Amino acid sequence: MLIALIVALILLGLFLILLELFVTPGLITGLLGGVAWIYALYRIYTDFGELSGHLALAGLLLLLIACIFIAVRSGVWDKVSLKSSVEGRVNDLPDLHIGDKGTTGSMLRPMGKAIFDNKTVEVSSSGEMIESGKEIEIYKIENNRIYVKETQI
Repeated sequence: MLIALIVALILLGLFLILLELFVTPGLITGLLGGVAWIYALYRIYTDFGELSGHLALAGLLLLLIACIFIAVRSGVWDKVSLKSSVEGRVNDLPDLHIGDKGTTGSMLRPMGKAIFDNKTVEVSSSGEMIESGKEIEIYKIENNRIYVKETQI
């Protein structure tokens, strides 16, 4: 029964550590896997002796290195890594000027999306809510922020 518990802890720990390395960032699953391995090693050291513990520790480290090596060589790392690049630029406003008219693409509460000449931009009202689909006009552009108000018909 004790050997089955140790083997289960080792396999669970290996699974959680590999899950941490290749799927879920954030350290929690890797820490849980490490705790499972530490407890398994503790049980091996206390129940089977120092030599068995040292051999198990060396085996676990070799097992982890082998799994990482196999995963990297097989292309798993390429499947989970990000290959796209961001092509947009920060603080790059389209060619808009005070007085330009457009329509709201979403409800402004007070911020939202607006459409000017088939370009969607983020805009802000002066505090009031403006429903989607309403005609608006730019009254101020300050610090890369576009302020709009609803046009009066």
